[in-house]
Amino acid sequence: MPRADTTRTRPAGQMQVPRWVPTTTTLLALAGFAVATYLTIEHYTASATLACPETGVINCQKVTTSAQSTVLGVPVAVLGLTFFAVMLPACLPAAWRSPRPALRSGRAVFALSGVAFVIYLLYAELFILNAICLWCTAVHAITFALFAVVALATASVEAQD
Repeated sequence: MPRADTTRTRPAGQMQVPRWVPTTTTLLALAGFAVATYLTIEHYTASATLACPETGVINCQKVTTSAQSTVLGVPVAVLGLTFFAVMLPACLPAAWRSPRPALRSGRAVFALSGVAFVIYLLYAELFILNAICLWCTAVHAITFALFAVVALATASVEAQD
């Protein structure tokens, strides 16, 4: 009995990533966009309704109203919103199928820049403010997860070339 051909063919120039990658990265980018939207709204409404304790180490109010909550006058929440607004279209299935190296590299570099900024924000929370924002932590975790998936998928695509 002849063996079935189990190799996948792809159109010329089209990138092949594991099927779960586009869905996972799109969902992560959507989740990050949602949380960053909430934090942006809270920033502009005086953080009055943050669902987070305001005492002890966990203190969203302290973090989101600190000097470290803006960079060059731009709220960190807006930077996060912008990050996920850029990552969302870059993580859609059509973008993952694109043969354009600039898109592939740009997505990876942008995800890396997000992680680098999160590392700075974690440093600020832990060592400057001595307070942790649970909503910010959600954004940090999503950013790390998004970077991990993008890096893994980008490496697998690069290996195909």
